[in-house]
Amino acid sequence: MRRVVAEMSPSAREAAGNFIAERVWTVPEIAAARVILLYSAMPDEVPTAAIAAEARSRRIVVTYPRCIPATREMAIHRVQHPDQLRPGEYGILEPTEINCPLADINDIDAAIVPGVAWDKNGGRLGRGAGYYDRLFAHPDWRAFRCGIFFARQEVTAIPMEDWDSPLDAVITENEVFS
Repeated sequence: MRRVVAEMSPSAREAAGNFIAERVWTVPEIAAARVILLYSAMPDEVPTAAIAAEARSRRIVVTYPRCIPATREMAIHRVQHPDQLRPGEYGILEPTEINCPLADINDIDAAIVPGVAWDKNGGRLGRGAGYYDRLFAHPDWRAFRCGIFFARQEVTAIPMEDWDSPLDAVITENEVFS
């Protein structure tokens, strides 16, 4: 699947990312959110900078995860500006503990997450470490879970284990599935 995404031209990836960034705001649970969880995109993921900018213009609090490799858990931090993000353990831009206060998991209304592949039943294939599944399994987690993907990342079915958390919606450049 990574090869399929890598085969997209930079202009096609940018255009798809722009469509997805616009479609995000058509999902009522995201548009009504007061606090959202975003991610810093890796090169093969849907970019989120435009989503973050629009959220801030709507006065929505933007949070980002920070990976804790020792426990394979995430800490969630409030981020006021993208300049506060620094490369973390996996080379992904993350909030720092110094500049970005921890967010309360109960405050998050919607999470916008990446993945390698998706299916129409809410199945999401991540990168294999289970960080998001652990976050979504937290007893206090109540937020809407939305994956953003390129349409070409769709597969017929993602095998789901007991610990996998299905998405509530998936947004691609072509449509919204919920």
